[in-house]
Amino acid sequence: MSFTITDEVALLIAAQAVLPLLHLPGDLDWYDDFVGIVVVPSEVSTRRTLVDEAGVVHEYDESIIGEAREHGPVMLSWPHVAEAAAGVHEGPILNVVIHEFAHKIDMRDGQIDGCPPLPVGFMGSATALQARERWLAELEPAYDRFREQAIVAERFGGEPPWLDDYAASSLAEFFAVACEAYFVDRARFTQEFGGLATAFDAFFLSQRGKA
Repeated sequence: MSFTITDEVALLIAAQAVLPLLHLPGDLDWYDDFVGIVVVPSEVSTRRTLVDEAGVVHEYDESIIGEAREHGPVMLSWPHVAEAAAGVHEGPILNVVIHEFAHKIDMRDGQIDGCPPLPVGFMGSATALQARERWLAELEPAYDRFREQAIVAERFGGEPPWLDDYAASSLAEFFAVACEAYFVDRARFTQEFGGLATAFDAFFLSQRGKA
């Protein structure tokens, strides 16, 4: 099925993709490592390969609404882009554009680990290593608490977490899902993740003029 990229489509994607960059030095340089955006008319089924702890290879099909590849294009499902732009969602916040472009920011240092490139001086750090340690000191405990809440909700019928439970799959996915919530509802995000919100503020809101 073909899909036509109109001015409206391009504008809605750009308006959401630029949100994480508004206060970052370098502006669009954060997104200069890939060649384009692929917009599809619906979810896409893709083949995945997973090697478990025992070394057994598992192959399965997964339906996805977006994907970001290192040095490759970003893929986005248009219905989900449009729903997010209209503020339409039931349950956890879902913004596929912010999610995939958060991955692109994360990838800038060559690692997809939930830790974007951080400047010396971040949260008072004296070195790049210290900056990373201070970031992870907020991100990792928040991720661990979220995973525990998601597991309790799934297995024992506990209260579901505010974020999409896909965030429990890895630290990188937690970062991307957290970015969705942070940019869509920062006030609620601060209530739910106070320490992490402080780190996000230091990265996304406090760097302009320091580079």
